[in-house]
Parts: sequence; C-alpha cells; structure tokens
Amino acid sequence: MDIRQRLSAAIPRQFNYSFADLRGDFFGGLTASGIALPVAMGYGVLSGLGPAAGLYGAIAVGIFASILGGVRGMVYGPQIVIALTMSVVVAEYADSIEQAATIGILAGLMQILFGLLKIGRYVFYIPFSLTSGFFTAFGFLIIIKQSLLAFGAPPGVGGVITTFKALPEAIGDLNIHAVTLTVICLALGVLWRGRLLRICPAPFVVLAVGLLIGVLWLKNAPTLGEIPTGVPTPDLSAISLDFFLNSVQPVFIMALLGSVATLITALRLDVITGSQHRPNREMVAQGIGNIAAGSFGGLPGSAGQGTFANAFSGGRSPVAGLTVALFILLVILVLAPVAERIPFAVLAAIIMVNGWNIIDWRFVTHVHRVSKSYAFVMLLTCALVLFVDLVAAIVIGLVVAGLLAARRVENLEVRELVSVPLLDQAVLGEDFKDEDDPFQARSGLVVFPERVTVASGREVSRIVRPDIRGHQIVVFDMSHTVYVDDSAAMIIGELVQIAMAQRSRTFIIAGLTDSVSNTLHSMGLLDNVPKENFAADMEEAMQIVRSMLRAQE
Repeated sequence: MDIRQRLSAAIPRQFNYSFADLRGDFFGGLTASGIALPVAMGYGVLSGLGPAAGLYGAIAVGIFASILGGVRGMVYGPQIVIALTMSVVVAEYADSIEQAATIGILAGLMQILFGLLKIGRYVFYIPFSLTSGFFTAFGFLIIIKQSLLAFGAPPGVGGVITTFKALPEAIGDLNIHAVTLTVICLALGVLWRGRLLRICPAPFVVLAVGLLIGVLWLKNAPTLGEIPTGVPTPDLSAISLDFFLNSVQPVFIMALLGSVATLITALRLDVITGSQHRPNREMVAQGIGNIAAGSFGGLPGSAGQGTFANAFSGGRSPVAGLTVALFILLVILVLAPVAERIPFAVLAAIIMVNGWNIIDWRFVTHVHRVSKSYAFVMLLTCALVLFVDLVAAIVIGLVVAGLLAARRVENLEVRELVSVPLLDQAVLGEDFKDEDDPFQARSGLVVFPERVTVASGREVSRIVRPDIRGHQIVVFDMSHTVYVDDSAAMIIGELVQIAMAQRSRTFIIAGLTDSVSNTLHSMGLLDNVPKENFAADMEEAMQIVRSMLRAQE
C-alpha cells in the first residue's frame, strides 16, 4: 500500500471534498451573500451601531463560526433578535459603541459557557408557544421601528412606546422621496417570488434597484453617508463591577435568544441535509464568533438570513459560510463609496419584509383554534416583549408556560390513576362465604400511573385518601410506575404514614420498581414500613390479601 492509499484509508469519508461539493458551496454561498449583504447593513442600522457594525459582524461571525461550527448548510451573520437586543443595549446600557461591543463579547463568553456546561440541548425544551410569541413580537417591533426610516426620519432607539411618540414628528416632517422609495422597495420585495428567486435573491434585487432609483431619481431620501473604515476596539476599561452587574441582563438575553435562533434553524437544516448537529459544539463556535465580532466592533450574530438559500442551493460545508464572509469583505474594501449612497428607506423596506416573514402567521391565524393555554402564553409573551421588556417576557412567559404545562401533565397523570374496590367474592373465590353481603369489599386497589410528579401529586392524594380510610386492606400497585419526582415522593410517603396510622387496617406495595424504590428510600419515606408489606408483583400481593381476609373470618 503506497502513501496515497494509506492517507485515503486514514481520512474518514465525511472529510472527502469533491469538486461538486465546492460548486454547491460556492453557488450556495454566493446566493446567501445576496441576502446577507443588505440584511447585515439593515440590522446594523437597526441595532444602533451603524451599517459598518453589521458588515463587520457578518465577516467575523461568518469566519469563526463557520470553521468551528458543525451544522451543515448553516451560514452565520447578524440576526434579527440580536439586533433588536443590541438596540436596547445602545439605548439603555452602553454609553459608547465600545461598551456595546464589550457587551457583545460578554454574550459570546456566555454562549461558550452554555456549550461547556452542555446545556445547548436544553434550549429545545423552551415551549414553542413562547418562541412563537417572541418572534411574532420581534416581527411587529421591527416593522414599527423601521417606519421612522420609511418616513425619512432618523433611526429611533427604544421600544414600541418610544417609537410611537416619535411618529407624529416624523409624519409632520414627512420626506416624500423616502416614503415613495420605501413603497417601491416593499412592493418589489413582496412580488419578487417564485421563479424570480432563481435569478437573484429578493433582498439583493431590492438593494440594487433601490440604490439606482435613489441615485437617479429620488435623490432627497436620506442615505447612509460615510461608513467608518476604522475598527472600534472593546472598551476594556469599562468593565467595572457596576458595568458588569448592569450588563448581566442584556448579555444573558442576547446569548439565550441567539442560541435559540441558531438551534431552531439547525433542527430545520438537519431535516434538509439529513445530518445531525451538535448543539453544545455550536454554542461554543458561535460564542467564539461573537467574541471576534465584538473585538472588531461588529454586531454579534447567529444563524444568518441566507442560511436556507444556501442550503437549498447546495451549500453544505463551512466553505459556503466563508464565501459569504469573503464576499462582504470584498464589498467593504471595493464598494464602500457606493454603499454610502444607499438610502435608509431601501434598508428599511428590506428589514420590514424580513420582519413580516418572521411573524408566526400560521400560529396567529389559528390562535382561535389552538388550546387556550398555548394561545395565552403566545399572546402574553408577545405583549410583554412589545410593551414591557425582554426579561419580563422570558421570566413570566416561562413561568406561565410551566404552570400551564403542569396542569396538562396533571390531567394526563391523574387520568391513568385507577382506584377501585376489590370485592371479597372476586378475591376469595370459592372461599367467600358471606352470602348476605355479596358486594362486601374489605380491600381496595390503587394502580399508580407511569409517572407521578408534583403536577398530579395533590390529585393523587385526594383520590387515594378515601381508599385508605374506606378499606381494611389497600394494595398500591406501582409495577407500572417508573418515575416519581421529589414532591410526589413526599406525598406518597404521607399516604404510607396515613395507612400505617390506621392500626386496624394495613397496606401492601406491589411491584415497586428500582428507580421509584431508590427515590423513596433515599428520602427515608419507607424506613418504618415492615418488609411483609412489600410484594414483588400483583400475584403475590393478592395472595397476601387472601390470607389477611381469611384470617379475619
């Protein structure tokens, strides 16, 4: 075997890279670039850091996250939820662009921590109704905030209420060129569908046409102006104790929402590409990318807007993400003077269309048909994001979703609980002699569900207590129970104590599984229960019941 054959045998097949792979990555990355370029500038403006920050972020996150991440078909760049979060940071938490960049770096560090603690997979446990409410609120928020640029006013900072307060003045100083350009670009973005998308991505078409119209016709629409060529550096002197404590909240929100956006996208990509991503590795890779973005004054990022365009065009490896980053870098180096003449209204139209698309219209249009609990969580989260703040939306949304989920779990678990009397005639068979009372039932049976948790513990107690008081012998059939949480274990322990306190009555625990036994014994809840009160299965338990009933005759 020569050296070439040895190397071929040593390299796993998944590392083979053919010309067909390169072609798919190149054209996929090129297609994604047409979306990522205008979106990066628009998100930079939306964040309050400026268009250059969006471009720097697309390059930094695109390079590092593409190389270190493991999601096939993913391209990285500024993300809508992070841009909105950064706009709050610029308005309320940072006194300078350098401080805002530092907060972006801290968010990257927190994402690395998420990955190292291996909690990336737990992001999937966030209820869909909560994420639907978030993204729907972000969609409406983006459209509302971009309306200022559409009217020709300067970009606004703050939330919905602040934007509404600024609207009367913006309408009073209406720039008809900006409004006209916004309407044209919105129409073009909406109508550029179907086969036209095979020619060129809609955002890039809107950007090119809007720029041309702004230069040749609607010249009074405000433009981006000079794009800074210098690269801001993080303000490390700003990391005082007060700054750190004040920034914990936006840092956590930025890291969490960026992670959620990436992993939700990764799940959909797994279906398209037939692969399986590694969430914890992805958190670390994205965190490193965001640290790099903040270090260069860029906007932190997540799954980029061109991801699905890349995947459907054949892009699969990190080469596609690198193609996007290098394309944007080329634009900065060569076409910066042209980019400075882009009207704000053009970017506003592009971002408005994106905002419209991220609204969960399927959920919104069916909100009257879904369960009330799902609808309530979604609408509550949406309202909190729009009119209160992101932290309240996360905390209250999770609490309410958890409580409503617990209520549903309670119904499911209690539905599986069986509590029935056992007729002496059925238990003793031919040995039953009391013909005057054929329905005598001195014993009862309680069949516990597969899971008993805090959600159903109260109802289990309410149902089982009368059985303990109403029968001389009670059989607890736990042969099907595989999980009992701490709260439910305490309730079962209390039921055992009640049964033991009835001296004239007794109980039998049948089929206790190892997992449940370990939970109950670890908490000392069965320490005082005699060994003869345990049965290996229901057959042994019924033999014990027969002997007890015969002894009482």
